[in-house]
Amino acid sequence: MQSQINAFRKNILFDAPAGLAVFLVAIPLCLGIAHASGAPLFSGIISGFVGGIVVGSLSRSSFSVSGPTASLTGIVLSGINALGSFETFLLSLMIAGGIQISLGIFRSGKLAAYFPSAVITGMLAAVGIILIIKQFPHLMGYDIEEFGVEEFGLTSQDINESYQDSHEPNEKNTFTVLLHSFLNFRSNVFVIGFLSLAAYVLWEKKIAQKFRFLPASLIAIGTGVLLNLCLERFSPEFALGKDHLVQLPILKNPSDLLDQLRFPNFSAWRNPNVWNLGLMIALAASVESLLCVEIIDRLNEEGKKTPMSRELFAQGVGNIACGLVGGIPLTSVIVRGSVNITSGAKSKVSVILHGVLIALSVLLLPNLMNRIPLASLAAILVVTGIKLAKPKIFRTFFSRRISQWIPFLGTVIATLFSDLLIGTFCGIILSLVFVLYEDHRTAVIRIEDHGKFRRIVLGENLGFFHKARIREVLEQQPEGITLEIDGSRTLHIDQDVSELIHEFRNKSVRKNISVILGGIPNMNNDMQDLKEEMDRSYRRLLDNNQEWVKERMDQDPGFFTKLAEGQTPQILFIGCSDSRVPIDVITKTDPGMIFTTRNIANIVSVDDISLFSVVQYAIEVLNIKHIIVCGHYECGGVKAALMGRSTGLIDNWITHIKDIYLKHRYELDALGEKERERKLIELNVAEQVINLYKTSLVQSALKKYGFPRIHGWVYDLSTGNLKEVEYETRLRKELGGLYDIEQDQLR
Repeated sequence: MQSQINAFRKNILFDAPAGLAVFLVAIPLCLGIAHASGAPLFSGIISGFVGGIVVGSLSRSSFSVSGPTASLTGIVLSGINALGSFETFLLSLMIAGGIQISLGIFRSGKLAAYFPSAVITGMLAAVGIILIIKQFPHLMGYDIEEFGVEEFGLTSQDINESYQDSHEPNEKNTFTVLLHSFLNFRSNVFVIGFLSLAAYVLWEKKIAQKFRFLPASLIAIGTGVLLNLCLERFSPEFALGKDHLVQLPILKNPSDLLDQLRFPNFSAWRNPNVWNLGLMIALAASVESLLCVEIIDRLNEEGKKTPMSRELFAQGVGNIACGLVGGIPLTSVIVRGSVNITSGAKSKVSVILHGVLIALSVLLLPNLMNRIPLASLAAILVVTGIKLAKPKIFRTFFSRRISQWIPFLGTVIATLFSDLLIGTFCGIILSLVFVLYEDHRTAVIRIEDHGKFRRIVLGENLGFFHKARIREVLEQQPEGITLEIDGSRTLHIDQDVSELIHEFRNKSVRKNISVILGGIPNMNNDMQDLKEEMDRSYRRLLDNNQEWVKERMDQDPGFFTKLAEGQTPQILFIGCSDSRVPIDVITKTDPGMIFTTRNIANIVSVDDISLFSVVQYAIEVLNIKHIIVCGHYECGGVKAALMGRSTGLIDNWITHIKDIYLKHRYELDALGEKERERKLIELNVAEQVINLYKTSLVQSALKKYGFPRIHGWVYDLSTGNLKEVEYETRLRKELGGLYDIEQDQLR
């Protein structure tokens, strides 16, 4: 308890001015929205009071401010007309509140977590733009539109009463009002509005740090009031008329307050239209509240997160209270919440205080409140709009993927030309389109091309929606390959996709495609076929061995006896692990003639203990006379180095090849793609020959025995021919006498 008291004392210097700023903005909004809704003006005041006191107390949001919202004016106006009376409408509002309480109890607030970030930011930017273009005419003194109306299109309810019988232009939408404001501006309002705006900006930029407890919004309002008082004193003809000032109802005695209250018509509870309207209000108000609270949480620099289900409960209680005493629907409102934050609020005390001030202003200070120029309030909202719709937000989203900026921009445009709810749903639909598109693409995670062998790796969940994508990939496969369809990552596969894969496998025989199905759920028969094929492949090796033994014995009965006596190879072969380079086959040599070691891309690295153990054994024990470093065209290791994308553990190994590329970059970059790859393969062989020459093992053997002689080869898969790599000139140039190599040992 003591900690709460201390926090209150610490924050009150910031919360009190912020609550006052929100209250000053909320009063004209409450009145304007009530008028636009076709409801009694006092109903807007009631909703503002309930939003501050009741919802503010129950909500766990520190900065969200609730009250009547412009986005529900259409529902309220049509609802009152459809039900025949405001009192019957109040019963629908109570039902809506009850539904919201139920949604809160059943934890429906979790739905807020599913609102896309692009949509939420788009709403924020749209509200900012709406504030700017809606409040600018009020800055110019063209107050034909009710303060607080947000819809693009205008109805008679949106027009200020004092303008309805005048000869002003027939306004159709926001753009016509904005255009006509330049033709119908009042110079006195213009001066007060823009001086209030200047005072706001000047205070916030230059002075606010010294007086942090005094928000710029109060300075703007104070500037407007003082300027108008000066005009009344020194130049009355230029003073603002009541049409350009806040117009708060004046209650002369307590009985007037009771006369303003309206009560629900409980006798209409059997009317199904009452329940239908209640459900509509509950859904619309709940969605808007969740969206607005999510946005306010983002604006809050302290990063506090609001429990959304609790917020629905609080909103429901607030709407029941409004229905009981004659208010209109309330929700969390972005405009008021953002003003609360920009005014420096530290806790929910500012929210509750703004509700208290609404009540006190109506009861005790209506004449004082009616001196506030609408232009000063408009100045506050214009600055708030600029902060919400910063150009940086648009630059950030336009620099992102199309799946981000299209929903963002769609939300902004739809909100501008309709309302907050429609704009949000449009943004969500656009986001879902991209989600489905991305999901469609992830049916196939990747396609691996290994020449005559290809692998298609399927995604985790495959439904009928993925059928077209999988068919497209399968139909692109060339003839005469072995194709593995890898479903090891797949958790679920729809029957439609299973049938598609079965159909492809059956028809693939015509294209001479051998299909292997692996790890695909619910395809046990295919797994059995795969196991049988694996067994056959394995047994075939043993059978082939027996045939080879028989052939050798027929040719030379003593072949294996001599082979078992020992090996005396003359050559050490250092080659690539590629299965297409069988050294004994391409050189037509018998077992025992070539000592062999292999690795990826025939790299000779001093870090490779396995390789140099082989080299040492070959030189010191077998006394080999030649060492051949053999690469081959179409080398996968070299291709991986040139592609520049991660290949797993191999990345560390092929770094050696990338170093060679950097060393010869200018020479290689001048070549075409295919020529560059072939040249790098040759340079890689030459580099590994040099690496081998540098070793103490080779140097010692050369000085002692005059051998081994080291050679570089490249095997051409497309022709079967071996090619010697020229390296002698490079070797002399790069090594000189540093390693004390006798030049007559080189070829």
